[in-house]
Amino acid sequence: MARTKRATNPIQLCWLGMFGRIEHGDPMPACEGRLVRCHLIPKQVLKRNGGHPEDPRGWVWGCGGVTGVGGHHGMLDSARTLSLPRDAIPPGTEELALELGLMWWLDRTYGERT
Repeated sequence: MARTKRATNPIQLCWLGMFGRIEHGDPMPACEGRLVRCHLIPKQVLKRNGGHPEDPRGWVWGCGGVTGVGGHHGMLDSARTLSLPRDAIPPGTEELALELGLMWWLDRTYGERT
């Protein structure tokens, strides 16, 4: 089975570290590990609604710690200690959600648009 070609991040910045907020107003910890794709709309939700998980509008770059599921990525997906304000969601992600009828999901997950 052929492996998917890895995308590269020409900017080399952790998007989650730039726009995320830590619970209780704690300071944002430093980035750790390599950059990985962090889905703002989960892959399962995209697939279930006719989208493709590799659509670049559905994910951003974030540090993944040692294993790829740590760092800011893990704080968003697993620990749920990092959140994103709705105004920080990229326009492409909003566009993808609109195309797939998932604006309700963005509203529920990141709050309603202001």
